Amino acid sequence: MATAGAGRYTRAGGTNRDFYQNQYNQYNRYDRYNQRNRQNSKNAKNINKSKINKIKARKAGSAIKSFLLAVLILALVISALWFLIIKYFCIIDNITISENDRYSYDEILKASGINVGEELYGVDVNKAKENISGMLTYAENVEITRIFPATLNINITTEKGVLGIMLGGDYYIISKNFRVIDKIKVVGSGLSESEFKPPEGIVTFKTNAIQRCYIGEQMKFSDQDIFNFLKEIIGLLEDKSKDGDDTLSMTSMISSIDITNKYKVVMNYSDKFLVKYGIFENITPKIKNSFEIIKNLPDYAKGVIDLTESNPASFRYDENVSELYKSGK
Repeated sequence: MATAGAGRYTRAGGTNRDFYQNQYNQYNRYDRYNQRNRQNSKNAKNINKSKINKIKARKAGSAIKSFLLAVLILALVISALWFLIIKYFCIIDNITISENDRYSYDEILKASGINVGEELYGVDVNKAKENISGMLTYAENVEITRIFPATLNINITTEKGVLGIMLGGDYYIISKNFRVIDKIKVVGSGLSESEFKPPEGIVTFKTNAIQRCYIGEQMKFSDQDIFNFLKEIIGLLEDKSKDGDDTLSMTSMISSIDITNKYKVVMNYSDKFLVKYGIFENITPKIKNSFEIIKNLPDYAKGVIDLTESNPASFRYDENVSELYKSGK
């Protein structure tokens, strides 16, 4: 038997310290067990929530896919219907062409290459524009419009010839934008160059500064001074109405200009007056000055007006104005 100093014994034969230690250990094990259960429960809840979210996401994704598929099918159906409408119902049965003062309905239609019975939306509009511009050289702008369901409208604006020049036996007509819009074959037509009469309203000019001259293209000059001079002449011809009926009447008398030598510019006024201007610069005021001189001459007067800078303005009678101009004297 143990002594009293060894401590009190329990029924299990251990001390109180051992008993309480065992109780404490059991409590800890129980607490850890409860903690694990709570954590497991929480994890299970999170797993369930995640699964629910994934299910919802799958359902939402399926709904979006179904919607997009429905939209795609609808778009395909609409496209197919539109194709059938264009293919079998939008057939040209009417071609309208705006009026102009140069080309007839039949000329424009033939140049376009478009025919009644073609598919309205199958027409190559750009190609038709090129055809018209290439064949009808006076056409400045071409517009082609489709009008649903079966009408095509062609609208063209034309340029007018302002200047003309004889080159290599052909007479070229130039617009105010210096585009070559027509070519008239002279040599071989039974007329000589001297016998040829330009179309009404065209001012013929002579120069050696032409670099390029092809119908349908911009005329190119080797001398910028000549280009600027002619640009000023065109400006005068185009703006003639601003200065009243007198200027309109006088500018219509200008029949030809010789700028072969840009320092000895000469103009022919309807084979009635030969005007010598001298240097090409500032030609507009010089021309207007010649108008004033002509207005003060008798109606029967014919001859040469000299406005060269080296001499005061003068006039001398001469019946052979046309021959003088042709000879370059």
